[in-house]
Amino acid sequence: RIGIELNRTNMCSWAIRVADQCSPLLELNRAEILSGPLINADETTAQVLDEPGRLNTSKSYMWVYRGGPPGRPGLIYQYHPTRAGEVAKAFLAGYKGYVQTDGYAGYNFLAELDGVVHVGCWAHARRKFMEVIQARGKKGKSGSADEALAYIQKLYRIEHEAKSRGITGKELSEERELKAKPVLDKFKGWLDKKVLQVPPK
Repeated sequence: RIGIELNRTNMCSWAIRVADQCSPLLELNRAEILSGPLINADETTAQVLDEPGRLNTSKSYMWVYRGGPPGRPGLIYQYHPTRAGEVAKAFLAGYKGYVQTDGYAGYNFLAELDGVVHVGCWAHARRKFMEVIQARGKKGKSGSADEALAYIQKLYRIEHEAKSRGITGKELSEERELKAKPVLDKFKGWLDKKVLQVPPK
């Protein structure tokens, strides 16, 4: 038992020393991610055992950032004991471009940063309409959530068809402008009317 504990301690200290030596590489990777036109950011829970000063049942968070030059994006996983928006704010300091996140309020600071455009995720928006349909059940009649999903499905189809034809870069932008923008404009008009007719949540 003592030998096992000593080996675990040695392995942990070795891992910490290796991580310290990798700090310059991580900073280069961060700089590369910040150099691109788009960053995807997200966070998820992680349980850490035997963390000093914290119970094993405490929630910790793994933050992930994906970005960099189009065609060769980089990733960074960053551990933090909290889900505070300050974590993302520190990582993104000085960035100019698009940042795509889910609707977590910790990312609200992005709206206040000069040169940053905060964009959402269709998968997360779609999920909310799916929740309405699931709450309604199979016997309920179709309604607004179904209409919203039909718009989103059209957008997904446009992306799928473009991907299957291998369209990228400027050609993909033109395809989206031609096919997706009219769908988005109609969807926006529909949403502007619906927002006055349904409860906020």
